[in-house]
Amino acid sequence: MKKIKLLFTALMLLVSAIAFGQNITVVGVVRDAAGAPLPGAGVVIQGTTIGVATGNDGEYSISVPANATLVFQLYGFKDTVIPVNGQKRIDAVLEDDSEQLESSVIVGYGSARKVGNIVGAISTVKSDVVKNAPSASALDLLQGQVAGMQVLSTGGVAGDNNISMKIHGVGSLSSSSAPLFIVDGIQSSSGAVMAMNPNDILSVTVLKDASSTSIYGAQGANGVVFVTTKSGQYDKDAVVTITSQYGISTLANMQFYENMMSAAELKNFWMRSGLLTADQIYNTYTSKGWTYDTKWHNYFQRFNNPQYQNDVTIEGGSKKIAYLLGASQFHQDGNTVGNFYDRYTVRSNIQARPKEWLKVGLNLNGALTSSMQNDNWGDSTGQDSNYLSGGLSFLNNPLYPAVDPATGKTYEITFPNGLYNPYYYFEKFHEQYNTYRITASSFVEIDILKNLKFNSRLGTDAVLQIMDRWGKPSGDMYNGNGMVQKRSSTTAKTTITNTLEWSFNLGEKNEFVLLAGQEGIDYDYQTFTAYGRGMTDDRYLSLNNATQDTKSVGQSRSQYRFLSFFGHADYNFDQRFFLDLTVRNDASSRFGEDHRNGLFWAVGGMWKMGQESFINNIDFINDLNLRASYGTQGNANIPNYQHLGIISALSTQYNSGSGIVLSQPSNEDLMWESQSLLTVGFDARVLDAIDVEFAWYDRRTTDMLLDVPQSYTTGFNELTCNTGELSNSGIDLTLGFDILKGRDYYFNAHATFGYNMEKVTKLFNGLNRWEIANTGVAWVVGSPVMFYYPIYAGVDPADGKPMWYLPAQGDPIIDPETGLQKLDDEGNPMYGINKDVCTMDPTRTTKTFDEAALTQNTGIKRHEPINGGFGFNAGWKGLFARVDFAYVLGKYLINNDAFFYANPNTFPGMNQHKMVSDFWTPYNTNAKFPDWSSGAEMQFDTHILENASFLRLKSLVLGYTLPENWMKSTGLFKSVTFTLTGRNLLTLTKYTGMDPEVDSNLAIGIPGNTLQVLGGVEIKF
Repeated sequence: MKKIKLLFTALMLLVSAIAFGQNITVVGVVRDAAGAPLPGAGVVIQGTTIGVATGNDGEYSISVPANATLVFQLYGFKDTVIPVNGQKRIDAVLEDDSEQLESSVIVGYGSARKVGNIVGAISTVKSDVVKNAPSASALDLLQGQVAGMQVLSTGGVAGDNNISMKIHGVGSLSSSSAPLFIVDGIQSSSGAVMAMNPNDILSVTVLKDASSTSIYGAQGANGVVFVTTKSGQYDKDAVVTITSQYGISTLANMQFYENMMSAAELKNFWMRSGLLTADQIYNTYTSKGWTYDTKWHNYFQRFNNPQYQNDVTIEGGSKKIAYLLGASQFHQDGNTVGNFYDRYTVRSNIQARPKEWLKVGLNLNGALTSSMQNDNWGDSTGQDSNYLSGGLSFLNNPLYPAVDPATGKTYEITFPNGLYNPYYYFEKFHEQYNTYRITASSFVEIDILKNLKFNSRLGTDAVLQIMDRWGKPSGDMYNGNGMVQKRSSTTAKTTITNTLEWSFNLGEKNEFVLLAGQEGIDYDYQTFTAYGRGMTDDRYLSLNNATQDTKSVGQSRSQYRFLSFFGHADYNFDQRFFLDLTVRNDASSRFGEDHRNGLFWAVGGMWKMGQESFINNIDFINDLNLRASYGTQGNANIPNYQHLGIISALSTQYNSGSGIVLSQPSNEDLMWESQSLLTVGFDARVLDAIDVEFAWYDRRTTDMLLDVPQSYTTGFNELTCNTGELSNSGIDLTLGFDILKGRDYYFNAHATFGYNMEKVTKLFNGLNRWEIANTGVAWVVGSPVMFYYPIYAGVDPADGKPMWYLPAQGDPIIDPETGLQKLDDEGNPMYGINKDVCTMDPTRTTKTFDEAALTQNTGIKRHEPINGGFGFNAGWKGLFARVDFAYVLGKYLINNDAFFYANPNTFPGMNQHKMVSDFWTPYNTNAKFPDWSSGAEMQFDTHILENASFLRLKSLVLGYTLPENWMKSTGLFKSVTFTLTGRNLLTLTKYTGMDPEVDSNLAIGIPGNTLQVLGGVEIKF
């Protein structure tokens, strides 16, 4: 019936319009719900065969009777009927027809498939989400867009792009849980995606269940992120698109600095708390002229920094060639002194059909990124930083000046508190990274026979990074002894994939697609480093000028290879019942010869219940699909050469000679980590307005690749072994609401929700618990990964001293000699400590802090169980808006900053957070903090283990597209759109640190996320 309808519509459009009495000419534009023009749409006089087709810009002109009715039609959209009523201009908006139009996506290998016919659990994020992204990375905008996928960013350092992604929780305790990235069918990396221009991305599809990921074998064990870039179209006139954005980037959380004390507040706190008397303050500060009120963050950070991006794209095609060419430039100044990030990209995507049976293509993406870091701060994790001159600058005493009283100028070298002026530090110390990346893929597709295709793809992701680091001898931090360090690293990941695909029917209702393939991956990473010191002239910073005894060089190389063979079968009966089968064998060089191969498989099924008569008769159900899948996967995300015994050169010399040492024992029994994944779910559309997608999953990991601690007598700290088990189960929920639909307006909303519960089911060596040293985290059998910390019990109202809860009592301690329970010195029975459960007794506290004795299960999960997002899209005529929120619930984070800024006795003379003013006195016995005058010190305990759950306004886009008739009158422009875009405009959280979004157990001295506001314009010619 659908084919007959389409054929009938096409025939009508071939008939010339017949004029008859009292006709008027009606003109207008046909658009989709998002406001994009629709070329090729039919505009037909109802009840006749008279009609026209819209042009490339969606425009039409038709002569009709004044009382006629127009029908607007296009495959994939619902018909729109509008009476003319004498109107001479009628603009129409066509809504998607979910029964007729099912977007096609590529999941796995082979041809694209309709979304509605895919058995696996997938989620697709369209280009409008990442288009004109205010962030340097498109991945940042995926936060909250996909149920079950967690995206966290701490991007306060320009060029750092520190983004973590997890799908359905943590799949392994030691090895990586990052998903596999596929760009245009070729295995790639998150770095390649972050180096891309977000405006080049057409869609991002996330594969979450075994049915969709098992085709990738071990590589897809943690889910797959499939990125499809834009391409040209055949038989389309050239379109030139120019996009430009300009705006500011600044710190998202200014409240953090506002919560620190001013000079007056600090002095008042010292006197009220008894830490310093007025005379002591006078002698230490006032008498020396230190009476300033310096806002130190204004000297160590920059605010309202420029950010801009410019793009140009040319796309089009003839009957045999489709092309897209593009280039972009991006610049962002970071919040720290001297920090910036530049990115330049060029891109070409060319496809050709030289023969009916032959199709070829070449996709090239080139990127140059340059970033400058300030060593006073470090990266987003706070590593390698001079904390008080960067990440913890808020601790600096505001009574000290930032300007020299004698000259009135900012101190050029050091402030009176001994800290380097960051501008001076940046002048004397240089650290810059230049990264050159080429991501290329090519393919050849041959139609051997009807419905029998051979496809061969060759792709590479090649990276050259050059680090240039030097310190001038004139800098007083080097005492006239300059330093130069050069480092280069090259990464090359080459993938070749060959597939053979056969599609056929048996009868009218049985459809089959069979695919067989082979894939090889070769990875090679090399580094070279040279270092020297001893330069005495700022003008000659060269390794050639280093003194001989300080020169050193180093190199490294790491390689791995995968060889895979796979097969996939799709079957559907009458477009109602679907079944797919997948099998893949992976061989990895990361394992010994006897354990190199891993065989993985999956089976999935779907029932399109919406096509059954008993569902069709239910008016409020428009569509309903049930799906289930089960499969196995592997994981080899461990460092290379873990199974080998490795001999390394000694770092020291004996008698001017070098030596070697066994640095890693061999482990030829090391093998694949195994996973099984069961997923059951449904998707439905009800009331012709609400879309629902729901899935429940259960993921089991066995033979976990775990870093097992070793006895010190072995000479090794740990060894990677197959031991331990872990489970993850949860639900994904996605909702869509079509709230308003009209001729020239729309309003819809969307929401995602993901819940994950992990549980450690087995550890190594028969242990039930393993506390990871210096992290506050422990693995506990029968529980999720937990925070293990002393539990703070607050302040004793009687004397103002801090208290801690004692761990729960364990079993009686038996004297092995007598067989009786031991007694302490006071004759009380002795019990062991039960650290495995959180059953603290509020009556059992102590005022003596002993970290080893008090550390216990806090009952707080290390990994957040809930994340998601919500938002809406709206439009009216040329105006449009998109709002996206993201949230994370149940997230906890050790706020290491609070150990410094809420601890005046441990860090005297440093600035403090305003909250420390709530301290115990005889008149304030329910205080948050102890009696500071008693010398009380805060400790590493649960008082700094904070709730870091948050709700963030991730993205806001407002825009306006100029009227089409205005553009037509110019004879030049096809469309002009203005946008105003914001990122991280609002954050709601109880976390008192810089930023709650850190994906770690602990945060210290981080720069924090940025807030962006940018205005932009897009012009199409």
